[in-house]
Amino acid sequence: MVAHGASVTMQDIAQLARVQRHVVSMWRSRPTVRGERIPFPEPVPSTDGVLRFDRDEVVDYLATTRRGNNTDARYDAPGVSAPDGLAIEDVVVLLCLHALTGDELEGRSAAELVAAAERVDAGDRVMLRELRAMRPTAEMLRYVDDLVEASFGLSDALNRLQAGPLSRVAAGAGGGGAAGVGLSQPERGLDDEAIELVRAVVEAARLSLDADVVALDPPADLVLARRLAGGFAGIVLGDDVDRRRQRRRALLDGVDVVEGSPSTVRVRSVVGASEQAALEAVDELTVTLAPTEVGVVIGSAAVMCDPLPGPGERDRAHTLRPGNLAMAMRLPRGLWKGAHRQSLGMWVLRGGGSASTLWLADLDTETVERDDLANDVLAALRGTERRAYRYARRDVLTRVLGGGAVVPRGARAARFAVVEGGARLDRIYAASLTTGETIAGFDVTATSASTGMVVRRRSLAELRDTGQLVVRRGSRIDAGHTDPAGTVPVLSADGSTDTLFLDPFDADQHYRRAHRTEPGDVIVLDGRRPVARVDPRGGALVASPSRILRLTPTAPVGPHALAAIVNDIAPPGSEWPTWSVPELPPAECGLLDAALAGAAAHKEVLRRHEQALRDLVTNLIHGVAAGAVTLDPTLIDTGAG
Repeated sequence: MVAHGASVTMQDIAQLARVQRHVVSMWRSRPTVRGERIPFPEPVPSTDGVLRFDRDEVVDYLATTRRGNNTDARYDAPGVSAPDGLAIEDVVVLLCLHALTGDELEGRSAAELVAAAERVDAGDRVMLRELRAMRPTAEMLRYVDDLVEASFGLSDALNRLQAGPLSRVAAGAGGGGAAGVGLSQPERGLDDEAIELVRAVVEAARLSLDADVVALDPPADLVLARRLAGGFAGIVLGDDVDRRRQRRRALLDGVDVVEGSPSTVRVRSVVGASEQAALEAVDELTVTLAPTEVGVVIGSAAVMCDPLPGPGERDRAHTLRPGNLAMAMRLPRGLWKGAHRQSLGMWVLRGGGSASTLWLADLDTETVERDDLANDVLAALRGTERRAYRYARRDVLTRVLGGGAVVPRGARAARFAVVEGGARLDRIYAASLTTGETIAGFDVTATSASTGMVVRRRSLAELRDTGQLVVRRGSRIDAGHTDPAGTVPVLSADGSTDTLFLDPFDADQHYRRAHRTEPGDVIVLDGRRPVARVDPRGGALVASPSRILRLTPTAPVGPHALAAIVNDIAPPGSEWPTWSVPELPPAECGLLDAALAGAAAHKEVLRRHEQALRDLVTNLIHGVAAGAVTLDPTLIDTGAG
């Protein structure tokens, strides 16, 4: 209950500025921005105990200070400033009305809105009954119009709505009420990686049906259903409350709703359901699958993959006995937002199946390539046995029905031992050349100073303002322009682009205005974990959001000292203008930087040796295990004595 209409919370501001919430708190406590006093907006009156701020004042503040990582904050602001008491499903209903009429809603009465809905949804397939039950306010209608104006189409408006404060309110309410069912999914459902894995499997299921027209029977999970709909001829929906919610989202996404299809992929999510409810849902799906249908079920690995005690084991075996299960897999941990330490399981079921074999895969410790997983699923659905599976291992149904785990721990595809002694030996020799090197020690001679001094510190913003520091932004680099044979490196503070190079001519053509580094430039990245590195060579492009910090000869510190301060001292979540450096005498400044340069070089030698040792161990294990390498016991140095 807020007196102000267009207001935003601290979390809303963080989302709008694309920063962490604690960064907003830091902005409030630091009114000086680049030497100028620009205080954070004052809170507006509120009675709900939550700090709220005027949306327009916040947008002006972000524009004036250039803080945050969103240059389109003014356009995105309507999506994060929903009026109090507004239910997310009410907004979806009004968005559908906007989609079907093409008209703005502000200024229209409730009766006019219902009359418009009766014209465009006469059969009440989408939102007529919901609109009749609503009591839309002028503030609500203005919010919907602003949201549409700020979005790249109605599907994007729905995306912004699902990621905005109304979704958090629905999650906080536990998903209860008409507006809340299924809407806590962004907070408690599957993360993006899990959804992409499910989508890859569902796509393989669609291809396995080998039909021109394949429909999707989506899960009740609204987020998952939206992400899976692409690629299908349409989705099959009923007319219950949950299906009507999906029907509205399909309308906004431009997805056709069909009455039925001979070929259908039916997807169910039993994530978070009790053991009994999950098994009942899977059994219902299994017994109703037609021969031209494929079922995909995702749920807890404890129910779908692991041993079950008591009657659960019997019920699961009863479901699997007809032989519909083509493939079962345990997914990597961390994909379920509601329980990061628990694994999920997935079943792929073929309609009308009566197979005595199935394929199993434990992906818990695997780095999963989605295309390879999809190919395994496609082969399993087609019953292909003469194929080298990347992840799945063949098993017999009788073993699964006999009790125990459906997917035993460590169930992976059989690996054929390929004799590649030459390649393994080359890698072992290459690694041993490095590990066999003698590592020189690193030492620094330091003595006690004869006199004390007052240590003064200056922020990087002050150094920039006094001309002792030049700051240059990095450039957004298109990976399509890179060339493995190029000679212009693309650097970033965290090393994430170190394998990218550009041809000099391409660099000049596409990035003519981009700033190049000079020897001794410091490349930094602020934010959650500040990181820095020194470029000793120069001539490189820097990939944004990394920046170039170039110290002048009069600066009180050197580049290696600045990089060390950023890496070891800069507070997490801080921005580069706030980082401070000590003012050192010129003689001490040079000596300190030389010592830190030596320390950085020594650290790089240690890192290179550590990587070579890992390579040596890995290739020894795989080489000996595959019979491609054998060791001479008389030449092994055990390090004893």
